[in-house]
Amino acid sequence: MRLGLILLLVGAAAAARGPEPFRPRPLPELVAEARKATPPAAPPSPRAPDLVDLAAFDPGLRLDIRYATHDNFLKFPVYDQARAFLQRPVAEALARVNRGLREKGLALRILDAYRPWWVTKVFWEATDPTDRAYVADPGKGSVHNRGCAVDLDLVRLADGAPLEMPGDYDEMSPRSHADYAGGTETQRAHRDLLRAAMEAEGFKVNPEEWWHFNHASAREYPVLNVPFGAIMGLPAILRGTRQVLLVSTPSWDADRGALRRYERSGSGPFRPVGPPLTAWVGKKGLAWRSDAGAPPPPGPGVLKREGDGRSPAGILALGDFWGYDLRAPEGVRLPYRSLTDCDRCVDDPGHPDYNRLVRLPRPDAPVAWKSAEVLRMSTEHYRHLVVIRYNDDPPTPFAGSCIFLHVAPGEGGGTAGCTALAAPDLLEILRWLDPAAAPVLVQAPAPLLDSLRAAWGLPGELRP
Repeated sequence: MRLGLILLLVGAAAAARGPEPFRPRPLPELVAEARKATPPAAPPSPRAPDLVDLAAFDPGLRLDIRYATHDNFLKFPVYDQARAFLQRPVAEALARVNRGLREKGLALRILDAYRPWWVTKVFWEATDPTDRAYVADPGKGSVHNRGCAVDLDLVRLADGAPLEMPGDYDEMSPRSHADYAGGTETQRAHRDLLRAAMEAEGFKVNPEEWWHFNHASAREYPVLNVPFGAIMGLPAILRGTRQVLLVSTPSWDADRGALRRYERSGSGPFRPVGPPLTAWVGKKGLAWRSDAGAPPPPGPGVLKREGDGRSPAGILALGDFWGYDLRAPEGVRLPYRSLTDCDRCVDDPGHPDYNRLVRLPRPDAPVAWKSAEVLRMSTEHYRHLVVIRYNDDPPTPFAGSCIFLHVAPGEGGGTAGCTALAAPDLLEILRWLDPAAAPVLVQAPAPLLDSLRAAWGLPGELRP
């Protein structure tokens, strides 16, 4: 009885004190954890992402990216770059709003736009549950994550001064509500002017935040988790190609996936060619390119290393065609070289010929490297072999070597880091490839393809 009375009194005292105050974990810890997390799985979106840099798209827009500074509700910079991106149709609508405001001597000031998913996770974890109406649930993803939401206000063109609003940006209070009746008449007029201009171009205000506007196309785009530093637009290697081989795998660790091919005339859209083919990649799966000049990875994942049993993920050019026969198979247009017993691919990271194909004067000639791969094998693996141009300009020690497109073993199975097809399928691909079309190979886990499109400008038609 006495113990029960004590527990009752303790419980009553705790209830009288109320709930414990919210104490978020340290922000650097939350950021480090969120950067490694993965957004929830979602079905394919109708539109492929096409993020554009607002500063370049409309130089008339003013930028004041608060989350790259301490001037935000966290009092902590979560962005490492003060940049703003939106999906192209959203950016076009925003530019129209900005043009219309010039007649009034005003301009839009962008406070935030596309926001990587991991940042939404940080906001949620760092916000008191009683205030989470002002932040998005990372379990669902936000419109900012889709590149279809923008935070903004108005500034005068004459001096760049912001117009007064009823509440401050990022303020978690009723003054932030779009229908807040307080403040001065002038402040409310400024807020209503902004809202009218934005809604005329297909945006809708967030009821809790007068500065936050969602575009009508939001649900057509995927939730993205691409770092700002990885968004680079269409790389040169894709601008000049008319043929693409796309290898997509179910996950980073899967050793097989599907190869699809696409072609286009001139600079027109790509169209699929033939059915998908089974392709094998590294026995440990895929890993982002880590060679010199590789673009920043557009999402989390391991980096390619020598001997890791993973194939490089990314966009890769194709080199020469080699094989066991004296002549190339009929109908193949790629430059051909016949392999001999003297041909090696050096995989010793400490040797100057690392990742080079070398022909010895005789098979037993003395060598200075510690290891190299014999290319004229006793098996059929290299009967048909196309060099995948990875880590060759110049080679980076330990980034990976001897990456080829070759014949898969009869029973299938992962490779040491190459990409392989059944012999008949590989011959079909070889006869299709046209060196004049500058063919390229694109490899990535299927869940990361939207991130790759958003970061590197991968054409939307290249979709599994």
